[in-house]
Amino acid sequence: MKKKKDEERPPLGRPLKGKDRRLQIGVYVAGSVVDIMDAYVEGRKATGQWSYSRSDFINEAIDKHMKDLGLIEGDDDEEKQG
Repeated sequence: MKKKKDEERPPLGRPLKGKDRRLQIGVYVAGSVVDIMDAYVEGRKATGQWSYSRSDFINEAIDKHMKDLGLIEGDDDEEKQG
């Protein structure tokens, strides 16, 4: 039996990886910044290892910035990979 579209994936993309909720937000970003992000995202997609999106890029950047500011603690595993 074929699944309905809304049963295939949640309304905001992939299933959650953690326990945190996910919210859709809107931000204004310079076009040149989006071009840089898109080039990076396409490069990551070209490796074929896994799916990667603008949202992944932005979430990683926010996470890194919050760690740099001392607002959250970093994972030991991530620090070893970086």
